[in-house]
Amino acid sequence: MVKRLLAAYHLDTEAECRLRHVKTQTERFVPHCHDYYEIFLTLGGTATHYVNGVSEPIAPGDLIFVRKDDEHDYVNYDKPFEFLNLAFTENTLLKLFDYLGEGFPAEHLLKAPLPPTVKLADVETHHLYMKLAELHTVNFTDKAKLKLKMRGLLVYIFTTYFGDIRTQDGQTDIPFWLENAYEKMRSPKNFIGGKNRFFDLCGVTREHASRSLKKYYNVTPSEYVGDLRLTYAAGLLRSSNLSVTDICYECGFQNVSWFYNAFSEKFGLTPAKYREKSKQPSE
Repeated sequence: MVKRLLAAYHLDTEAECRLRHVKTQTERFVPHCHDYYEIFLTLGGTATHYVNGVSEPIAPGDLIFVRKDDEHDYVNYDKPFEFLNLAFTENTLLKLFDYLGEGFPAEHLLKAPLPPTVKLADVETHHLYMKLAELHTVNFTDKAKLKLKMRGLLVYIFTTYFGDIRTQDGQTDIPFWLENAYEKMRSPKNFIGGKNRFFDLCGVTREHASRSLKKYYNVTPSEYVGDLRLTYAAGLLRSSNLSVTDICYECGFQNVSWFYNAFSEKFGLTPAKYREKSKQPSE
């Protein structure tokens, strides 16, 4: 018989959450489900996640969203098998999805046959571990602050890692944070700042941002920034009287020779020739 765990007994009802560092040395696992939700991040060891009648292997770096009434258990685990477990109430989840809006694939996350799972690289696992551990820095008696911190972490986790699940038509949604950063980089004040500005706008690890940009837009951060700068430079050559050198630095390039070569490769003309041609009356 599957045991059903209740938020009223297993969560901090005022903060509406609970964060635990679970280890095989101190925990015994039994088949169970619950009336609340969980995010867990595997830190060490391997195991089989028996969930909704299906066996799924799990390993370090696996980030899993367990929904209300998912029946699951951990078996065949190697010692030490450990993970961080952030549990939160249904009320918290509903408010979170309402905040994220219609564009977020909430329905797909909730109706998928198995708990949605994301596999993180080592550096991303450590990064997320440190962010989750920040909950322990909050005064346990300050329930309002604890709830606020927890909800901020959930917004980060869901938009960063669970915002790009497969939709029913087989297409992949671009994560909110990436689409936002991609669009904001079109502004000169941002692309002049280079790829470091892009990483700042993404708000995730550089590795995750670079890999996601390549996956969804098929460019690297350097390529995207370079293309934006060169397109902006072409516009200045057509519309301003600035010298080529001034335009080079105005667009964020640090080396005039490199700018000449990159511009010529993209447009098939040197900057000077491009300007000259753009000034000629069209026939």
